[in-house]
Amino acid sequence: MSGITRRSGLLLGGAALLSAAAGAPDRPWAEWDVAVIGAGVTGLSAARNLADHGLRVVVLEARDRIGGQLYTDHGFTSVPVELGAGLIHGAAASTWELVDWAGAETVRVRSEPRAAPGTSVDGAAPPREDESAADYLRRLGVPESDWPPVSDENEPLSRWSAAWMVERGEFDWWSAPRADFRVVGGYDRLLAPLAYGLRIDLGRRVRAVRWSGGGVELVVSGPGGTERVRARRCVATLPIRVLRAADVAFDPPLPAAHRDAIAALDATDAVKLLMEFDRPVLPADADTLAWDGDLDVWSVSRLSPTAPEVVSVWAAGEAARALLALPEDDRFDAGLRALGEAAGQAPPDPVRRTTHDWTRDPHSRGAYLYVPPGAHDAPAALAAPVGGVLFFAGEATTGENTVEGAYDSGYDATDGLLADL
Repeated sequence: MSGITRRSGLLLGGAALLSAAAGAPDRPWAEWDVAVIGAGVTGLSAARNLADHGLRVVVLEARDRIGGQLYTDHGFTSVPVELGAGLIHGAAASTWELVDWAGAETVRVRSEPRAAPGTSVDGAAPPREDESAADYLRRLGVPESDWPPVSDENEPLSRWSAAWMVERGEFDWWSAPRADFRVVGGYDRLLAPLAYGLRIDLGRRVRAVRWSGGGVELVVSGPGGTERVRARRCVATLPIRVLRAADVAFDPPLPAAHRDAIAALDATDAVKLLMEFDRPVLPADADTLAWDGDLDVWSVSRLSPTAPEVVSVWAAGEAARALLALPEDDRFDAGLRALGEAAGQAPPDPVRRTTHDWTRDPHSRGAYLYVPPGAHDAPAALAAPVGGVLFFAGEATTGENTVEGAYDSGYDATDGLLADL
């Protein structure tokens, strides 16, 4: 499947990009035009845009891999599994161009298209600034059975800003029918056209950002000790809970509007339990199973008749926090019970299992962002450049919590930086 090309920043494109980047030098400059903090999808797309416009760019990543919360595990079983983001949402996602450039294949997740009829708020009275989405829908008289299924993948609507959802058209986005797709061979295949030829320093954790009108100096810790990286500009793509925890110090402190925005936003918690079985445990004609409990159950493996049966049991919000409070063995026992109830029969014990606790991951401190009541202006406030040298990008500046949202944010933020330069 092919999507619409929305990015002019990939100036070479496709095979030409990979061929040209393969011979790129290591670029050991002491000074950089731009330093990008974070090699997730946002950081990589930001660096790609800047490098393709001729700037000297270095990407500093605390992890020992790229991708951030796009994390494909190739060692768990013969089928790559996604410990983080897993789906392309809809046929119009901007990331389809990465599918094309990477030469990747996709498969559609076999389930009923997502829909929640009757939740359009077009023409309705506007929400109050501090009103939650749940209170707003109740005030409009929308029955809960017709509410969009935000809580299936995030916090309940009582924790979302109604004003933000209306401004961004989120009620319609969540309610509209949508097909989802997986990338065969691993979602991380889409990282190659973004990362190839870039200077990416792994295992480099930024501890402090010292900024002034003349540029930035980053204090970075790594295997070789502490070093300083200087650049004319800096793009920070840090997750919201990392910003809230002040894991990176800003000197001088960020303006009050930025600090208030960081304090107003938050991230949900999520857990994904991945289990491999030696026999099929889901119906042959479905990848997802409807279930009235708090956990979603779906297969991630049916890419060929000979693939092992790998099932993901997934939860977010309160359900995820309840699971994460359990010891790991009890957590998987709860996942097996959910699978058995959804499938209508008790599954066998898994032959392998794995998980990743994003809440305890020091480089994320949670899953993905949500916008609480009263915080609808916070993403835009955080996106404002600081002193003409410091730029923020990522879901905390957009409120988007999808891979395509991260991809778009990296380009959008650096388009502004390029215009400023």
